[in-house]
Amino acid sequence: MTVVLTAAPAAVADSSRGRGPRAGRAWPYLTPLLVLLFAWVYGPALFTGVLSFLEWNLTGAPGGFVGLENYARLLREPEFGQAAGQTMLYAAALLPFSTIVPMFLAIMLWQRPGRTSTVYRSLLFLPVMVAPVAVAVSWRFLLNPLQGLANEVIGVIGLPPMNWLGNPASALIVIVLVTAAKVTAFNMLLYSAALSTLDRRTLQAARLESASAWETTRFIVIPQLHKTTLLLGVLSIVLAGQWVFTNVSVLTQGGPDGVTDNVYYRIYTLGFEFFETGMASAAAAIVLLFFALASLGWVLLTRSNLRRSSANR
Repeated sequence: MTVVLTAAPAAVADSSRGRGPRAGRAWPYLTPLLVLLFAWVYGPALFTGVLSFLEWNLTGAPGGFVGLENYARLLREPEFGQAAGQTMLYAAALLPFSTIVPMFLAIMLWQRPGRTSTVYRSLLFLPVMVAPVAVAVSWRFLLNPLQGLANEVIGVIGLPPMNWLGNPASALIVIVLVTAAKVTAFNMLLYSAALSTLDRRTLQAARLESASAWETTRFIVIPQLHKTTLLLGVLSIVLAGQWVFTNVSVLTQGGPDGVTDNVYYRIYTLGFEFFETGMASAAAAIVLLFFALASLGWVLLTRSNLRRSSANR
């Protein structure tokens, strides 16, 4: 009996650490997922890392090993540094449209339930359902400097026609606003889902205390949405360059003067227009390394804050 009583906690401890027999039985179930994960994510990433050290023009067999030459050539190009800066600018410009704007739209529709709010929510979500290329082509016709509807509209109030996509002062703003419509619509849906999980007891308590709608929103609703806001903010920073890729490719091709370029479009042009596969792979590796280090720093900072909060309790 003594042996049984002492062996049982040990078995439980091994199982909790993933070393027990139950953990061994889980591997056959995890293997297909791990194989697919390697085939679709880590395998291509590893292959890209290998290509970054080779000289290859995409039309023949991969050339010889060139070491860090592709990285050195890439960092000497001013266009890549400009594209990296523009990518960070896109992330900063899209951040309010991925957090603040969809949050307040979702709160306003949540505070007024009914058929009207459902219709508004459906209309706002419509840009997400349209193909990105179709949206970009439509905007190219609307913003045409000679026959576009946008110049016809501003002409009604006496303003001169504008070259929306050919002017460096307006091209980046147009790309951000066109992209923001879809980002705002999708994140509004996520905020609506988060609002359905709010603590009803605090809302009822605020109602009993005769709190106004603004006070309820300011001190109860928004604080309970901080995890959703934090997640969407991080995703916006990481994915902003990918979100604008289609609009940059269709509307401006990185111009004028590179003001609408970003690192993802730069990788595309290096690989599939200039056939500099080694340099394109080096650029992709730099982007991956940057976001991996940023994610690691974010995780360490979050854990440090959690430990500090636990210690203060």
